[in-house]
Amino acid sequence: YATSSKFDKIKISKAIVRAIREKGGHFLEMEDQLYFDIGDKRAWDKTSQALREGQTEIRKCLEQEEARWKETKPKTQYDVASKVAQYKQIISDHRFLDFSKRVLESLYNPRSSAAANLPTTE
Repeated sequence: YATSSKFDKIKISKAIVRAIREKGGHFLEMEDQLYFDIGDKRAWDKTSQALREGQTEIRKCLEQEEARWKETKPKTQYDVASKVAQYKQIISDHRFLDFSKRVLESLYNPRSSAAANLPTTE
């Protein structure tokens, strides 16, 4: 997610919302002691917000990885750019999958350790 384009980030958020809804999940808000579904647009926005949280730490990891690659001085500049791009994608994919897993686990078991580690939307 950290290295994705704005267009891809929107697709990722929509895919998460769709997957949760397909499994019977809802995005709820409480008003006057009643819960109501916030709708897809707001669910996409909230999902995007949750994915953005922690991006500073992820970008820092990416920068450190890039610095390590520069220190090894591969044969050509193309090799450096290619390897860094590959690692950025792997790190981004790994973090996204881990976050998605925690979101889904928290839906099925709100008292799980996965739910405790998710950012709040308040």
